[in-house]
Amino acid sequence: MESLQHFHFIRPYWLLLIVPFAFLLWWQIKKADLLSQWRGHIAEHLLQHMIVAGNNKQFFSPLWILAFIIIILSAALAGPSWQQRPSPFSEDNAALVIAVDLSESMEQQDIQPSRIQRAKQKIQDLLEKRGDAYTALLAYAGSAHTIIPLCDDKNVLAHYLDALNVGILPREGKAPEEVLPLLDELLKNTASPATILFITDGATELSAEKFQGYFSNSPHQLLIWAVGQTAGDDSEFDSNIIPLQESLLQGLAKAGDGYYQALTINKDDVDSIYRRINRAFLAAEDDSRPWLDAGYYLVWPLALMYLLWFRRGWTLKW
Repeated sequence: MESLQHFHFIRPYWLLLIVPFAFLLWWQIKKADLLSQWRGHIAEHLLQHMIVAGNNKQFFSPLWILAFIIIILSAALAGPSWQQRPSPFSEDNAALVIAVDLSESMEQQDIQPSRIQRAKQKIQDLLEKRGDAYTALLAYAGSAHTIIPLCDDKNVLAHYLDALNVGILPREGKAPEEVLPLLDELLKNTASPATILFITDGATELSAEKFQGYFSNSPHQLLIWAVGQTAGDDSEFDSNIIPLQESLLQGLAKAGDGYYQALTINKDDVDSIYRRINRAFLAAEDDSRPWLDAGYYLVWPLALMYLLWFRRGWTLKW
């Protein structure tokens, strides 16, 4: 039913063909109405007994069949459509940039074996689902660095992903906004908007301000993948563990007009992230994808109706 919301005609001007034929149909029906022709010359009470009823009003007649043919022909020529042609390269072209938080809090073990290890497992699941689609890998803490630019080899990506660990970056801290200046150079050759995926356990209010400024002028989609537990998730939550900064991350997603996704114990979060990556690409591609012309399907009923004109005595006089 959702696809019918997009129903339209590709060439609507062909529907004007119905207008002159509607006039001809009205004129033909009026001409065949003997009562109206003689009403001005014969008294009404006599006229009813002088006219022999015919089959002019039967719908299975040359006139009405021709009317149906014209209507269907006009609709076919107008090009009814409600679906766009799918792009065979959509998944390959849906570029993804993954920014992994390598700050100290990602070593915490409220999620086993640790936040960073679970994050890497989730990213690996996403890479497997995307196949050899273009993906870049970044890492950040107090500074941000490109680990590997856009690459369509998931095995190479998996190799670099496995090497990511807390403490390998030169500056401590948690500054996801440091990733933003790297994106323009990284994505300068992409033809379509990309998805920027941050997998992290926290942010700052400064991060939200920077994200709002960047994504308000950017075509790229923002996704926040939260890793960790909040203090309210478990009554026995260890007070020594820094809880997931859920409200700040939700605010970060909102500031960038993006989407917040919490980590799940199954693969529902992976599936959700995957769908949003491809959905954003298809939405951006809508203007360039041609509409499927469903008028060709109307050729078959037209052909069946046309066969009726081979019947003996099947004629139409104007």
